[in-house]
Amino acid sequence: MKKERLLLKFSGGALSSESEVFSESKLLDLASQVRELSEDYEIGIVVGGGNIWRGKDGRISFMTAPERDYMGMISTVLNGFVLQKALRAKGVESRLFSATGVERVTEDYNLFQINKALESGQVVIFSGGVGEPQFSTDSGCAIRAIEIGATRVLIGKEGVEGIYNKDPNVHSNAVFYDKITYDRLIAEDIRILDQSSLSLCRDNKLHLLIFSQEVENAFIKALKGGIKMSEVV
Repeated sequence: MKKERLLLKFSGGALSSESEVFSESKLLDLASQVRELSEDYEIGIVVGGGNIWRGKDGRISFMTAPERDYMGMISTVLNGFVLQKALRAKGVESRLFSATGVERVTEDYNLFQINKALESGQVVIFSGGVGEPQFSTDSGCAIRAIEIGATRVLIGKEGVEGIYNKDPNVHSNAVFYDKITYDRLIAEDIRILDQSSLSLCRDNKLHLLIFSQEVENAFIKALKGGIKMSEVV
């Protein structure tokens, strides 16, 4: 019986701590979750790079905006590389693909090879964004989910348990949505993801699960309904 195909989205913060760019304990914890999930699902992973560099926040006067974006893409390659080694430490076979090639570290993005890897039970890590500036990791997540035919996308967030109508860390009267439609998210301009990514997900009927990645075994619990989360349908 063919396994369901999932895409997991790890933010850069999921790999780091307050004092470390790379937290060994958090990396191994994520790898353990992936190992358990891979027994029942085909797993693709998109990893962010915010623990190293955020293109939208970086302000180096002699760098252009596209150059800052490339810094962000390269950051996701570093994170993908470290995550791959954490998976290896847990006995999980994986492949690291990148749209921003780094010879001897990543494999060039090739959808045929990616599908072959997933079908064989290997975990696939996507890094390097989509290979072009002006696209966020959100966009990359949506595009990769569509390309591999993922039925559900699990998005771990920091500092928030799901989708609210406004920032709950600022507004005590913020309303939590346990289920919401894409059309409402877009109409109300609720920016849990950027608008272009939401449109892509809606048009391709992706099912999103959004939750705090800081909860123990968050990605496993999200699939079992054992965590506070928001569903976008």
